[in-house]
Parts: sequence; C-alpha cells; structure tokens
Amino acid sequence: MNSKIIKRVIALAIAGAVVAPFGMTTQAGAAKNDGNRQINETPVANLKKGGVFRFVQVDICPNFNTSAIEGNLLNCGQVMDTMLPYFTYFDKNTKLQIKKEYALDVKASRVAGKQVVTYKLNPKAKWSNGKTIGLADFVGMWNALKKTGQGFNITSSVGYEKIESVKKGKTANEIVVTFSETYPDWQPLFNGLKPASLTATPAAFNTSWKAAPLVTAGPFKFKALDKVTRTITVERDKKWWGDKAVLDTVIFKALPQVAQVDALLNGEIDYMDIGNDSNALKRARENAKISVLLAKAPVHEHFTFGRQNPAVVGDVAVRQAIMLSIDRYQIATAIQGVVDPKVKPNNNHVFLDGVACNQDNTGNLGKRNIAAAAKLLDGAGWVKGSDGIRAKGGVRLSVRLGYPSGNDNRRDTVLLASAMAKEAGIELVPTLIPSADYFGKYVLVRNFEMSIFAWVGTNFPIASSPNLYKVGGAQNFGNIGSAQIDSLFAKANNILDLKKRCELANQADKEVYKLVHSITLFQRNNVVGVPKNVANFGAFGFTSIDWTKVGFTKSK
Repeated sequence: MNSKIIKRVIALAIAGAVVAPFGMTTQAGAAKNDGNRQINETPVANLKKGGVFRFVQVDICPNFNTSAIEGNLLNCGQVMDTMLPYFTYFDKNTKLQIKKEYALDVKASRVAGKQVVTYKLNPKAKWSNGKTIGLADFVGMWNALKKTGQGFNITSSVGYEKIESVKKGKTANEIVVTFSETYPDWQPLFNGLKPASLTATPAAFNTSWKAAPLVTAGPFKFKALDKVTRTITVERDKKWWGDKAVLDTVIFKALPQVAQVDALLNGEIDYMDIGNDSNALKRARENAKISVLLAKAPVHEHFTFGRQNPAVVGDVAVRQAIMLSIDRYQIATAIQGVVDPKVKPNNNHVFLDGVACNQDNTGNLGKRNIAAAAKLLDGAGWVKGSDGIRAKGGVRLSVRLGYPSGNDNRRDTVLLASAMAKEAGIELVPTLIPSADYFGKYVLVRNFEMSIFAWVGTNFPIASSPNLYKVGGAQNFGNIGSAQIDSLFAKANNILDLKKRCELANQADKEVYKLVHSITLFQRNNVVGVPKNVANFGAFGFTSIDWTKVGFTKSK
C-alpha cells in the first residue's frame, strides 16, 4: 500500500455473517450501495493460465502472525489472505457468504438460552503439514485470544472473551462454539484461523512466524522472504483442494511510495494503491496501458495522540484546542480533493460515510474555531508567550507530530495542520520518521506524542471499535477513554437490535470526540492503478478478494 495503515481488528479479517438470528440483521457496517467495486471482472476461462502477479507494498511484513500486534498491519494481512482459512466472505454485492472450501455450513442458534455457533468444516480442508483443520486449531486460537496478560502479544480479545467453550460437535468436523452472553458480531471470529502449533505457547505465537508462516492452508503457500530485494513470494499450492488458482506466483514487493508510480508505468509491478496521491493519479490516468479503478472503502485518515509528553497531550483542553485550530475541510480538499471532488471531513470514528448508522458526532469541535480554541487554552492556564506560542508552568505548548518518510501527502497534511495550529498558539512540530520504523519503533510501542496514519475498518464497526477506544485497549495507543465509553460499547455489543446498537455506538462516539482521542480527517476512497490486462483485481471497496480468480486476460 502507499501509506501507513493499521487494521481495526476483530479477527484481522473482513468477513461475514451467515444465518439469522445472529446474522445479517445485526450488521451495521456494510456499504449502502454495495461499494461499487471495480475489479475488471472476467471469467476464469478467458484468462491466461499461470503468470506472476507483482503486488507492491511500502514495507515487508515483520510478523506473519496477523493475530499478534506486530503482525496487525495491512501489508501482513494482504500476504496472509492468500494462505489462511476464512470461513465467510463478502461477495460482489457485499452479501455475506460461507466460504465452502473451509466450511460446508455455519449456523447460529439459541441452545438452553445461550448463543451457539456451529461450524461444519469441509473435511477436505487441511494444513500444509497434512493435518486436518479442526477442533485443536479453534481451541488454540480461542485460548490465545480470549484475554490479555497471558503472554500472547495479541491485537485484540474482542469477541473471544465472550466465548464460554469450544467443543467437538456430533461429528469430527463439527465445531460448537458457545458464548457466555449475546455477541451479535460473532461472524468474523476464527477467520484467518491459525494452526494449533502457532497458538501452543506465547513464544511460538509471538516470534515463530517472524521469518515465515510455518503452516498454511490456502490456494497459495509461502515460498520465500528476501530482505535484500524486499520481497515476499507465495506460489500456487498443489495440495489446495478448491478451485485451482490462475496465477503461478504472487510477489509482494516493498517499494517507497514515491517510487511506485514509476514502477507501475514502467511495467515493473501489476498494482499500485494510488490512494490520495494526486501526482500518481494524474500520471496513471494519462497512461494508455493503465486502468485507474476506484470504490468507496472503510479507510479513514486521522491524527492520533500518544502517551509521550503527557503534560501537554494529556490535557483534554489542549487536545480539544488542537482539533478546533485545524481546518479539516481545507485539509481534506487539499489532500483528497483531486481524487474525490466531493470529499468532506470524516465526522464519525465508528460509521464511515456510505454505511448504515453514519451521522456527525463531532459536536462543537467539528468546525475550525480559533476563538473557541483560545478560550479553552486560556481557561486551562496556557498563556501566550512573546513568540505567540503558549506555555503553562514553564511547559511549552509544543507537540511533536510524526509522519512517515516517502509520503508526500502525509507530509503536506502535517505541514498544513502545523501552520493552522500556530494561529491558536499551539506548536505542532513536523517530525519525519523513517517509514520502516514508523510502526515498529513508534506507533505500536506508543513512543509518540501525535501521529498520522489510516485505519482500515471492518464491516463490523461496532465490534471492532472498542479495541481502539477502550481504556487499556491494545490499539488505544494514547489510552484516552472513559468508563462511560466502555460501557456504551459493551451494551452495543450485547444486544441484537440494530437500531439500538447504532444509537449506543454513536453515543459512545460522541464521548470519544469530546475527549479528542483522535482527530478524524477524511475518508479515503479505494483508488488503484493496474495494467489493463489485470483481471479480477482492483478496487474492492467493502467486498472480498478471491485470489484463485486473479490473473491476466489473454492477448487479443
């Protein structure tokens, strides 16, 4: 991808529901208009057999265990999507379907008053080591993810902590998952299933897949990681029991964002996430060999506050003043306007534009208001100095705002915000950080004051949001939250009534904005560039990719 992105996680995957009463009716995040994906859909019979697809990313994956915090990056998920079991998926109409290669059926029901989900596994589904996918894998994943403090460096326990038991059903390939309380967004749980060997011990979970995913079960298998050429190669798995993949090989190649458009136009890669790169968009559109594809997507750009410099960023009045000092509309227009002329600020952390339940939750913080920012700071004791920057008790109102190298749009966003905030007596110091270090040495370890990146949402936003805003949540990097927020999200995740769930989640989001946990900027469309002969791949929006169908059209 062309920018730094973390995935909001339930089970890392975007995957879906199957059966009422715990199915479609509880879902709050699917696109209203199917996302209008553009992927050059072509029958497999019309594609060339074989070939190498070169998929560009900014960095190579540091840990192939996508359930671990270190592996909770979009680039890791993109690689592992070719090699791990997913029991459900979103079809081209954003409808939730069972992935028959792994599960013949998935049903939710009430048994003795408790929510029960039964998976009838496909008996053909096997791991690359020859073992049948089964109970031990489900139990191992549940045990590793059901709570923090066990030594497993997990991204999230959301959903798994509500499971009471995971047991064998009537047959060997039937798994029965019983919940201790109602959990409406159960559908993504166990997607991206990990083998029992990975979840056996904290050491195995945290480190054994850093160099390679040792056991897989997908249409492709791992071939090589080359840190010199910065590539990850997967190849068609001959043991795969489903439809044979069209491609022979997929190479995930890491290139700086600034180098990607040249690589695309020179025929060195087969895909580029253009995102909001206006220069790349212009050049791609002018090239007769390239198709620019787009779809609305659950991705939003934001500033997040960290735990460093608590004397400044720990003051809620300061965070509120920073948000009030920034013209989010101007930033959205400047950065995203060329890609999306109708762009507007994102005013909801939970429900993005284009999905059900979206509404403006910013309150009186949504529009730039320098006078209001000044009033807040005056009241909190921050006094302007001779240079126009405020201070309190000898502490300068200065915040280091980090952004990754090789990303012109992130740099420009930070520079715009810095200039705007200065008018309110706030010093936002643009701080360049090497792209390769941005997450591993700064964001994920909370070693920052304020930073910019994008969240990739799921189609289950009510379930995935608490991990970002819950006090002590693994993805709440600034640990900014409240018991009220936690309670509202907990209630929303414990009932089936969709309207009420949305109301509760939006109430929680209003409180998130009041605390200025983060500053939402704008929603990013899924904008990609691919050679015109690429088929069944492109801007997927809210839908799922089928790697068995990706390929190249036959020459005419």
